[in-house]
Amino acid sequence: LSDPQTTTIVRSGESINNFVTLDRAPSVLPCQWFRDSAAFADDSVTSLNITSGLELPRLLVCNNDHTVHLISLPSLELVTKLKFPTAVNYTTASPDGTKMCVVGDTNEVFLFSKHGDTFEKISVLTASNNTSFSCDWSQSSEQFAVGSQDGYITVWDIRSQQKMAQLETFQHGRSRGACRNVKFSPSSSIDLLAFSEHTSYVNIVDTRSFEKRQ
Repeated sequence: LSDPQTTTIVRSGESINNFVTLDRAPSVLPCQWFRDSAAFADDSVTSLNITSGLELPRLLVCNNDHTVHLISLPSLELVTKLKFPTAVNYTTASPDGTKMCVVGDTNEVFLFSKHGDTFEKISVLTASNNTSFSCDWSQSSEQFAVGSQDGYITVWDIRSQQKMAQLETFQHGRSRGACRNVKFSPSSSIDLLAFSEHTSYVNIVDTRSFEKRQ
């Protein structure tokens, strides 16, 4: 990837790649082109995200073959592979680089402690009654949120692993009310949580009380 004009193809799983994230925006890669494993099979990457936290840049690839691949950059070497009991839709590392949240085609939420490139599962939580599509960490790395197919957005405090809030989408109860994406504000000085629905609506919530929303 040192040559921005070069297209690099990486095989990162045996099935659909649901999500790709860059764990820290790498200064060594000012411009880059990625292709997923569609060159090898009828697969596709459906989401791309850049997060921070590691000393070295890492690419996290979620797959329908029940795996998350951790790939080094810019060498594109496989560092480690994590196996799950379900297809994986989304994963994100906390801003402080010490934790990771993984969600997939189940209502279970997989929490890991993270030490460099080593991961240890610390807990499996229950979000709602359906598949989860997205998750995100607050800038303080103390809260995380999960968005689910059935229109629930669940927020936990990592210190107690207790639910702080469970919100509903505006169109909750209908297929168009599924939560597709959830994001905390990137600045710790603004306490907001945004989440999108399958169609039409984006919600913004004040996380100081979770009572005010637009």
